[in-house]
Amino acid sequence: MKTRLISATTAAALFALSVAAPALADDGHGTPDPMVQAGSGGIDVLPVVLWSLAGVAIVAVSLGVLYLLKRQVGGFPENPDWVAPISIMRSRDLPADDGDGHGGSHGHDAHAPAH
Repeated sequence: MKTRLISATTAAALFALSVAAPALADDGHGTPDPMVQAGSGGIDVLPVVLWSLAGVAIVAVSLGVLYLLKRQVGGFPENPDWVAPISIMRSRDLPADDGDGHGGSHGHDAHAPAH
């Protein structure tokens, strides 16, 4: 629910920004903002950014709906038949090092290539 609310709020804010951007280009003294001058040969990136964000929002909502649908139909069982083969070991149960640590082997050929 929060994701939908945030997405809707973000989309509304971006729409309001795209509508208000031409009005904000004028600083009130009749001189346009130099960054928003028309005919300067530049590329207007606002529509690209807005469509990109809209696309990301649509994909996020679509994937969220598919996740919730899979969860409703039982796609994520509570006690699955197969569990990934992973073992959790405490650090004290790990095999012991040779005792010189990670930085104490500068005196001999610890980093020499093995041929």
